[in-house]
Amino acid sequence: MEFNQLIQARHSVNQFDPNGTISREELESIIEAATLAPSSYNLQHWRFLVVDDKDKKLKLKSAAYDQQKIEDAAAAIVVLGNLKAHEDAQRIADDLSEKGYLPEQYKENVINQINGLYSNESMQRDEAIRGSSLAAMTLMLAAKDKGFGTCPMIGFDPARVQEEFNIPENLIPVMIITIGPENDPKAPRKFRFEAQEITTYNGF
Repeated sequence: MEFNQLIQARHSVNQFDPNGTISREELESIIEAATLAPSSYNLQHWRFLVVDDKDKKLKLKSAAYDQQKIEDAAAAIVVLGNLKAHEDAQRIADDLSEKGYLPEQYKENVINQINGLYSNESMQRDEAIRGSSLAAMTLMLAAKDKGFGTCPMIGFDPARVQEEFNIPENLIPVMIITIGPENDPKAPRKFRFEAQEITTYNGF
């Protein structure tokens, strides 16, 4: 699909085909595309918990205030933000150096910068949410390009999801993305503000 067509075609789907399916291979291909999203220092704050087992989806549905689309979707992806992404600083810096982005003599400086910046817990959380949200948007576009509908959801109890699925403490549930064949892919586009209404140049 051409990029402009893809942008126009993607919308939040509330009605999924309850008999629809998506293969693990397709899911992994979509997630692979999501990993190309940008992130601060290339720390890649995102992690993905795929829930495609019927019984597990019911447990996730319960933690999401019984929203039916979780049960009907072929899968639900819990997008997680990694609060400890900075602990991969060495690995990231080594890659930057090996590929010529970072002179070897500056590698230790970059590692120190990362560790200093992320010593702040608010920064850890903010960047975990920012980074994983960028990946989530990329994932939804990749899914649409393969013909699947998606819906980003924040209507769930994060603590229950964390406990129910035994998610490590360093990974915070940011959103759930339901994914699968749509029941009504021709739903009309919802209202959008015109660019002129929401844009200013060089200040207010």
